[in-house]
Amino acid sequence: MKSIRLFPFLAAAAITTLTSCGGSPSKDAATDADPTRPDDEVIENATESPAVITIKADGQIPPADGKLIVLDFNATWCGPCRQFAPNFESVADKYRGQASFYSIDVDQNPRLAAQFNVQGIPTVVYIQPDGTTSSTTGYLDAATFDAAVSARLN
Repeated sequence: MKSIRLFPFLAAAAITTLTSCGGSPSKDAATDADPTRPDDEVIENATESPAVITIKADGQIPPADGKLIVLDFNATWCGPCRQFAPNFESVADKYRGQASFYSIDVDQNPRLAAQFNVQGIPTVVYIQPDGTTSSTTGYLDAATFDAAVSARLN
């Protein structure tokens, strides 16, 4: 009987866990940053893949020359973030040249996470060329994410 009563609770907890990882960036990550490194060091601390730039070591987001900027705030320990990563890559590849896509680990970039008020991960922040922002939190399947980017490009 007890296992039957607990099952709905466990199912709800599993669904909540798979949807997003809550919380804020760890406080230990802030102490890992090198205080002697200038805040505007960007490209030297980014690695580039075909369509997504990974911002590392408390970097900054470079200007996008009038394009939509799409930021994926994530963490290596976050299951939903790891599930979303291939969707982010494929949509970034599809819209290459039309928008700029950045992957940002909240543990390595606590200042950027705070700047965009990231409270749970994965969080995707969309920055329009006029500076307005919108965001989504939680796992997005590829079709939903594609539609979100497409809508913001038009």
